[in-house]
Amino acid sequence: MKPKLLLCLALVLSGCLLGLFNPQSACGYEVVTQINHANLKNYSFLKIKTARLNFTNNSAVWFTVIVIPKNKQKSEHVDKIYLGRLVISDTNGFIAGTSVQWRKFEGELPDVPKPLRAKCVVFEFVVGDKYLEKSEFKVEEFSAEEKTGEALIGGSPTEYIFNLKEFDDEK
Repeated sequence: MKPKLLLCLALVLSGCLLGLFNPQSACGYEVVTQINHANLKNYSFLKIKTARLNFTNNSAVWFTVIVIPKNKQKSEHVDKIYLGRLVISDTNGFIAGTSVQWRKFEGELPDVPKPLRAKCVVFEFVVGDKYLEKSEFKVEEFSAEEKTGEALIGGSPTEYIFNLKEFDDEK
C-alpha cells in the first residue's frame, strides 16, 4: 500500500479507537466550582498546600490537596465518594490527563474535629514549573447512597477545580 494511504488509515482508526476508550461523563447535571485564593475560605473542607522542589534541571511544585468530609457524611467508603483528576497543559494546549489516587490523611489538622480526621483524604502530585500556568486539578465529590453495607455512587457530582499556578505560592 502507498504510505499516504497507510497514514490516513492509521489516523482514522486511531481516532475511532480514541473515541471508544475516552471516558465520557454520564451525568446529566454537574456543579462546577472554580477555586481560587479569594473563595477558598468559603470551602473550609478543602485545603491546598504546596512545596517547591528545586531539581538541578527543572524545578517543580509538590501539591497536597486535603479533603475533609462534612459532619453529616456517614459513609466509610471514602474511595467511592471523592475522585481526583489532574490535567496537564502548556501554552500549546492539552498534554495529558490522569486520575490521582487518594490516600487517608495521616497528619495533624488542628482546625478539624477529631472524629473527622480519620475520614480525611489527601491527593498528592508533583508538576514541573513549565506546566503550572495552564494545568489544573479537579476533585469530584459524589453523594453516596447506603445500600446493603456498601456505598454506591449516585446523583450528580460536584466538581471543585483549580488552576495550579493560582496556588504555586502557598505556604
